[in-house]
Amino acid sequence: MQHSAHMQQRLQSSVHASTSASRCIFKSASRTSNQYSLTRSQASANRRSKTLVYFQNADVAMQAPTELQLMETEVSKPKAKTLSWAGAGIYFFWQLGAMKYLAERYDLTRVPMAGASGGALAAVLAACGIPADTVLQRAYDLSVKHGIWERPLGLVGVWGSLIEQWLDDLLPADAAERCRGKTTIIVTTLPNMAQVGITDFTDKRDLINAAMASAHIPMLLDLKFARLCRGKYCVDGSFPDFFYNDNSELLKAGGSAVIFDYFNDTKLVRKGRMDMLSLKKYEEVKHIMQLGYEYAEGLHQEGHFDHFEVGEMVFDHLDDAAKRQITEVASTPASETQVTALVATQHGPGQR
Repeated sequence: MQHSAHMQQRLQSSVHASTSASRCIFKSASRTSNQYSLTRSQASANRRSKTLVYFQNADVAMQAPTELQLMETEVSKPKAKTLSWAGAGIYFFWQLGAMKYLAERYDLTRVPMAGASGGALAAVLAACGIPADTVLQRAYDLSVKHGIWERPLGLVGVWGSLIEQWLDDLLPADAAERCRGKTTIIVTTLPNMAQVGITDFTDKRDLINAAMASAHIPMLLDLKFARLCRGKYCVDGSFPDFFYNDNSELLKAGGSAVIFDYFNDTKLVRKGRMDMLSLKKYEEVKHIMQLGYEYAEGLHQEGHFDHFEVGEMVFDHLDDAAKRQITEVASTPASETQVTALVATQHGPGQR
């Protein structure tokens, strides 16, 4: 009898512990903000839980995590190690502003990235180290050359050819090598509407074609519904995201990504959801770019990059620059004043 009572007491303790654990899981899952993944509303998580997510070189489709699975893994979330760029349309220039801020502080050519739609363009350009101001200037030059602001239909039907020429002009010959295995371009394949991540680029032309497929908004770019990429017809890589009002699992990278999504910028004034497809005046474009710059600056000040691996890269970059400076000084005759100034720079004030 005493043994039976003891067993019953242990059983009750186990049930109580299990119940307490469940409460902890759900309490953790109730958080609506994510320190590193800045995504759109999570309200669509249940609806999207049945979506199949296809990964590069995978033979089978993987079931997207359910809400309960996300709850259980949230506690052990990995450190952020990926920069992701969401679908953007004309607000690509907002992302370009964020890219400019980051590039002034970090070596983005060494950072894993993922992008969909306009975000795919941002990821490729950042991975290749193209300066943001150069990107903007080339876009402006092409727009003036083709009289975009004078066309009755604006960008309709010609946007695709302009983007393709723009990428070809900006990207270096070894762009595929710079992006291969490190930059993920997301496309949506037809007819199953599966989101696929492409990373194994063969050459510059293949890279540009993947980026164009990711940015292909049906009919708008070239009056065609889809773009052929690697034997499959594809549409915009963020197409499902737009309807689910949430970024894909490929962009979230298992919770390890900082996602740049213009939806999260409260300072950005938009005229409806389709505003991202409307032509903007050049002054508006520059303003949008500045807002993106300030948004990235705000994230930085709030500490969103404190545990991001790119934080270590900037110091490597500065160390390399300092070593080159020392080498140049050593090989070039210098006055006593110049040498004294260099030593003071290396050791800091008050040190000898």
